[in-house]
Amino acid sequence: MGPTPASATARTWAEIDLGALLHNFELARATGRQVMCVIKADAYGHGAVSCGRFLEAQGADAFGVACLSEALELRLAGLTRPILVLGYTPPEEAATLASLNLAQAVLDEPFGLELAARARAAGVRVAVHVKLDTGMSRLGIPAQGRPQALEAARAVERLGALENLALEGLFTHFAAADNSSEDSFTAWQLENYLLVLEELTRRGLRPPTCHTSNSACILSHPETRLDLVREGIMLYGLYPDSRPRSGPLRPVMTLKSRIAQVRQLPAGATVSYGRTWRAEAPRSCAVVAAGYADGYPRRLSNQAWVGIHGRRHSQIGRVCMDMSMVDVTGTDVQRGEEVVLFGQGGMSLEEVAEVVGTLNYEIACLVTARVPRVYLNG
Repeated sequence: MGPTPASATARTWAEIDLGALLHNFELARATGRQVMCVIKADAYGHGAVSCGRFLEAQGADAFGVACLSEALELRLAGLTRPILVLGYTPPEEAATLASLNLAQAVLDEPFGLELAARARAAGVRVAVHVKLDTGMSRLGIPAQGRPQALEAARAVERLGALENLALEGLFTHFAAADNSSEDSFTAWQLENYLLVLEELTRRGLRPPTCHTSNSACILSHPETRLDLVREGIMLYGLYPDSRPRSGPLRPVMTLKSRIAQVRQLPAGATVSYGRTWRAEAPRSCAVVAAGYADGYPRRLSNQAWVGIHGRRHSQIGRVCMDMSMVDVTGTDVQRGEEVVLFGQGGMSLEEVAEVVGTLNYEIACLVTARVPRVYLNG
């Protein structure tokens, strides 16, 4: 495929391979469960509206977002499938949630009671999924161990009886499902969830959509798949544990830029702020039109490589806000030519994350708004 109009003129851009996105979506759909595509944080930096429209057309059953503003963006873009707001929304927004046909996560019983009161005052009914804290110790009704789980079931029953809440789902989130050494803890979390679910089912109160399975569970824990699976990081071809590997997932994002200038460095010349790199012999240096303000981390300085003409070239000197430098000695390169910073033809996001000391999640999310997303194979 030739360059799109955006990539033909942009200084730096992110190519989003919708064919790879579909491939990863179909891996989750192969579980035989409903699939909630988690497209919070602008689809982990991949573009929530464009990815959401594409996934809705491919049959996504629902979407997950972090906050009300993200859900509003999707509704304004014309997405019609169910959307669950996974994080906190002020209860005062009950009428907005109802008017946009959004489901809200209930974080604890007092939150649910206030949301119901606000909904009653507005004359609306809000769809909710109650969250259980089975071991993450973050959001949710405490359900760590049998006594808490049984009390959590009673709390869910009370919430389900509130006239202005429509109890549609019950869910939890695993703390370490991506780590096989923590499988016993994952099993304990699932046991806690099932204690609540079994008690509700015994009383004839099983919520319509019960879900626990995140990306790590889709890949490695089939026992956690209930009515629906939540596909987050793996949707974008990235592994939940952030370790470099080969496997079934296909990376979706490739960050590219252009050569702004090619210059010849004499022996002894130093490059960029702080003079952290020195030419021990005459070298050719390409200045690339991307820096940390585009999402190319400064921590990569003197430790990364880029792809040019299918060959690896070392990044040299400190990465600047808008530029970075590459040693291109021995390769004939010209101004305007394409550089792969990471993704297909460059370092993987997992390799970048290893150097930076973070997760692949963060690297994708760091690609900034000034970098246009170019959608391919859609």
